[in-house]
Amino acid sequence: MEILKELFDEKIIEILNLFMHNPEKQFSLTEISNASKINITSTFRILNKLVDKEILKVIVIGKIRIYQLEKNKKTIELLSFLKKGTDPVQEFTQQISSHPRVKKIVLESRENNSAKILIVGDFLPSEKINRLCEEIKNRHNFKINFVEISEIQYMKLREFKNYGLEKKIIWERKTFIS
Repeated sequence: MEILKELFDEKIIEILNLFMHNPEKQFSLTEISNASKINITSTFRILNKLVDKEILKVIVIGKIRIYQLEKNKKTIELLSFLKKGTDPVQEFTQQISSHPRVKKIVLESRENNSAKILIVGDFLPSEKINRLCEEIKNRHNFKINFVEISEIQYMKLREFKNYGLEKKIIWERKTFIS
């Protein structure tokens, strides 16, 4: 996604991302402006451009204009192109790292369509993690197998010389003391 921001107008990409992540949702001008953190005049200009290109549709209710992603060949191709850029492991890491009890995330191994991950922390939300794994499997056809381990178990595992656990860390909470 970063390469697109370098090639194209970053504001357009932000607004497209909003609609891409919420394809069924309808937004008002101010909702789009607030969510994308783009001023209202620029947002209005971009929305008009996207409506002209038949990427968005306008629903007029009285004096209010509501915007929604148009369901046509252009948007389906655009969505598939933009979704290819999302890495399932990165998406998983971003979601799970927001939980305060997660201390580290270790990528044990990765193949074409699966990954094995260790999540270091105590009293982790297993149901939430399982739901996220299922969502990623459905969206990306990518299976994530994870194991929860405590900080003490992590410290013991780290003592294995040939294991190289420290090199496999993909995310770490800054307050974690090793």
